[in-house]
Amino acid sequence: MADPRINLKNPIVAALLAFLIPGAGHWYQGRCFKAVIYSVCVLGTFCWGQAMAEWKGVYFRWQDFEGRDRFRTRDRTIGYLSQVLVGLPSLPALVQWRRYSSSDADGRDFSQLETPIDATFEGYAKHEAPNDSWEGRISGHLQLSVDDTGPRGFGPEVRGHFRGIARIETPGAAAADVEKEFDLAGPITIAPQVLGNGNVTITIDGQSRAKDYSSSRRYVRSRIVAERGEFDAPVGEIEGTIPRAFKDWYQVPLEDDAVQEMNRRLGRRYEIALLFTWVAGLLNLLAIWDAYEGPAYGYGDEVDQPEGQPSAAPLTAIPTPVAAATSATPATTS
Repeated sequence: MADPRINLKNPIVAALLAFLIPGAGHWYQGRCFKAVIYSVCVLGTFCWGQAMAEWKGVYFRWQDFEGRDRFRTRDRTIGYLSQVLVGLPSLPALVQWRRYSSSDADGRDFSQLETPIDATFEGYAKHEAPNDSWEGRISGHLQLSVDDTGPRGFGPEVRGHFRGIARIETPGAAAADVEKEFDLAGPITIAPQVLGNGNVTITIDGQSRAKDYSSSRRYVRSRIVAERGEFDAPVGEIEGTIPRAFKDWYQVPLEDDAVQEMNRRLGRRYEIALLFTWVAGLLNLLAIWDAYEGPAYGYGDEVDQPEGQPSAAPLTAIPTPVAAATSATPATTS
């Protein structure tokens, strides 16, 4: 029963605020101590779980797939139904799902860029040109933009430039860091802006390399070109990653390969992290109900008594047997 001595103000507004920001509904009602307790407990538990999962434990997927012979599979994140109760900290997952589901999740060839790219690059390069053949890991600065006219007026084309350090490994000699600078031209493959995680595998070196797990970075692959007469000739290729903006990777849906990789690397820590985010949502559900209905127990739970009547019958004095016997014996005089 609600405490009649607590002003809940507008319970609906209080419950909505408690859902959006844990503790805000209680602060609106003037219950500041409870507001701080709920805010610290709910947000602390949620953020702790997110940090344990490398901020990749909250995302949303909800769709059905139909394959051959009408075979249907479901891709749904049931746990998000608990996480979403934390309010605003978990709502970006819904926005990211809409963005993600409307884009191509497998990398594609671009003839145009949405915006020019000017970012740091890490990856691998293979360069084959007369008197300048080398290969190795590279890191530096990458610029990509659209040339509206293209080389020699052959139409729009994505072109770019790289400048940085290449770590060249020469057989029989120690690896050396060498400054390199070269031009890039299409076709250029760039992972979509919205991509949860991807297994970036170096394929142009001709060797078997371990997969690099990436989440906050975008995959890039491009040709290296050099001027030869009237045209640009390909002389090599680069492959690697560039940073992705925070808004383009936070709470985006993870692919199955990414989830398996998270479980492989983090083990039970990833499962415990998810549990923390689920518990945070359930805790805030209690806070939402408390903001709407008031305390579950407190003043106002007593049994109502008729007006003017005591809450309990008054106690009466009961004479002891000795006192009763004395009062019953008549007095005698000598």
